[in-house]
Amino acid sequence: MNLHRRRGVLRAALAIALGLACGEDNPVPPEATIPDLHGLGGWSEFDLFAVGDDGAILRYRGEACDPGPCWRPIASPTTRTLHDVVGLSPTAAFAVGDGGTVLRFNGTSWSKQSSPTTQNLRSLWGLQDLTLINVLAVGAGGTIIANDGLGWVSQTSPTTATLDGVWALADGEAIAVGAAGTVVHRAGGVWSLVTPFTSSRLRAVWADKPGDWFAVGDNGEIWQRRSAGWTAMNSPRSDNLYDVFGSDSAFVFASGDADSVLFYDGFDWTPLVPRVATRLEAIWATICGLPSPAPREAAALHCSNTYFAGTTSVTTRLPLLGGYEVMNDPR
Repeated sequence: MNLHRRRGVLRAALAIALGLACGEDNPVPPEATIPDLHGLGGWSEFDLFAVGDDGAILRYRGEACDPGPCWRPIASPTTRTLHDVVGLSPTAAFAVGDGGTVLRFNGTSWSKQSSPTTQNLRSLWGLQDLTLINVLAVGAGGTIIANDGLGWVSQTSPTTATLDGVWALADGEAIAVGAAGTVVHRAGGVWSLVTPFTSSRLRAVWADKPGDWFAVGDNGEIWQRRSAGWTAMNSPRSDNLYDVFGSDSAFVFASGDADSVLFYDGFDWTPLVPRVATRLEAIWATICGLPSPAPREAAALHCSNTYFAGTTSVTTRLPLLGGYEVMNDPR
């Protein structure tokens, strides 16, 4: 399928999916606007969601991307912009967005959940241990809400600044970051304000274990928190960074404005080559064991992939042992 036809197929599919979300009274024009994607998440790399403008939800289920598209639009119960998504299991995923929107996926379809806020929700973290669900969301006005499986409730926040990113660990420790260098930390179930160490907007935070946190933000700033506190890391970029994610603290990616996909190997941050000339706002990655190939057959690498999503529904992938791949580019 040629590139022009692939772009047309994706535009038409997006129009159909958004039309289902809007209902017959609000049809989407045949040449629907291609949404920017702001959030990316899944429970395995064979089942990922990307969310974005106008309630758009795309799903990837391990399909080949040529012919494509391999990221397929699915029906959304909202037209509000969605900013983040997390997948916990085949029957549990959550997404958050503007106006306090909270959605849940039950394995078949997405539906709205009751929300304790009308503030725009900008970031989401979640964990499922057997049947126990633990989800956090943050947003405008310092909003922090949580769901332990019994519904969403507000948590007391020490700030009114917009919070753009949140991450937590299994032991309950959590950090959220946001406007003007705002950082809040949860320990023992209580959120407290961290003494500012930058005035730049911090957009995302991530950790794979206690005592080793990363935060990224405007002007290419990258920060790391260890036992001595937050320290600035050498960044090769000066443009805004929107997300940070990895599989461990020596295998970390950061993404941002055009030509800004960075990789950290435990020593230095370096630009990823080839680069993508679009803003990438979201990253998702996992590590899993590879089965041994059959005799005289090459191993098919489906694990240890890192995925990126951004403006105009662009999605890309970097396999651990493969080349950088543009999965969807409907521009």
